[in-house]
Amino acid sequence: MLGMDTLQPQKLVTKEAAAELLSVSKRTIDNWIADGTLPPPTSIGRRVYWHPEAFRSWQDNLFGVKQSRQTENTLPRRGRPRAFLAN
Repeated sequence: MLGMDTLQPQKLVTKEAAAELLSVSKRTIDNWIADGTLPPPTSIGRRVYWHPEAFRSWQDNLFGVKQSRQTENTLPRRGRPRAFLAN
């Protein structure tokens, strides 16, 4: 079990932070939410937020970045398969 002191809070991504990260206006962020370009945020009060991992995943997917090294290992190997000798 993890203690409270070992958990590090993650800073949620706000509309303002998303606009700054993507170098666009907040109005563009609103338009991208409306047309489905951005994943839907979660509303808390009058503000909207994205979980940082969800936002990073969207960015990675948008720019074609591989998610993790595990996906590299699951790709089929190139070349002729080696035969294993059974004795």
